[in-house]
Amino acid sequence: MFIGDDLGWRDTGPYGNAAIRTPDIDRLARSGLRVERAFGTSPQCSPSRISILTGKYPHSTRTEDLHTPLPETERMLPSYLHARGYFTGHMAKTHYGPAAERQFRWYSARTAENFPDFLDAAGARPFLLWVGFHEPHRPYRHDAPAEPHAPASVKLPPHLADTPETRADLAVYYDAIARMDRGIGEMLAELERRNLRRSTLVVFLSDNGAPFPREKGTLYDSGTRTPLILSWPEVIPAGATYDRGLVSTVDLTPTILELAGIPAPRDMQGRSFRALLAEPASYAGRAWHPAVRPGRPAPPP
Repeated sequence: MFIGDDLGWRDTGPYGNAAIRTPDIDRLARSGLRVERAFGTSPQCSPSRISILTGKYPHSTRTEDLHTPLPETERMLPSYLHARGYFTGHMAKTHYGPAAERQFRWYSARTAENFPDFLDAAGARPFLLWVGFHEPHRPYRHDAPAEPHAPASVKLPPHLADTPETRADLAVYYDAIARMDRGIGEMLAELERRNLRRSTLVVFLSDNGAPFPREKGTLYDSGTRTPLILSWPEVIPAGATYDRGLVSTVDLTPTILELAGIPAPRDMQGRSFRALLAEPASYAGRAWHPAVRPGRPAPPP
């Protein structure tokens, strides 16, 4: 599971931004299923991540405020998989608290560099790896890549002012996304080298919107909508798109549990979208970040 940190849903090639160089994410989308309308349950990091991994809405786990750790009583995806012999690990950014971190068996502060070590540790066992990229979260690194993005080429959303300062900021944001893309490509190449790529489900998404006005921290679509790509060459047809309904990231854990042959607990609020036939409802909420402006959109009639 590849998780971009503060990655806007539009800000990769498969979702229409040709100005950002994301060749490896582009290839990942062509190899599997691109979900057109996917939404997180919160426009902020820790509530969103905990929701993905628990299959529950943030207010149900009492983690709706930013930086609130997972309670000791709550279980996450890795703990369910352990009973079926899975080896589980996570990398780089966690942001879900000590009780959550203990539910994984392996950790690395680095991503692509230590991916071979994780696979060696997993051995012949099935595995789950949560890759919490730091990119493209602020503060941006200013060691420009070999081909830095030019401010003149950035694609401005309509709610941002077209100024030299905005364009310069977006250009280094694009550079951060390109660094994340390169890491994804290196890890996919390692799976290929070990003949594991075809049998491995790869999921790519973001935790919330981009770090700009009207995006991260807001309940606009730009705050809660996320890219969502699922690639599993043995199972999912290449080049597929799902655009008939909404998909929520709260449904990811029950979906993975079903794929692993594990019944979802009755108190898990997400629902498996394995068949992608139903149109699950998608709701989001916002609490402290850092000002108190709680909100939750009303459900459709």
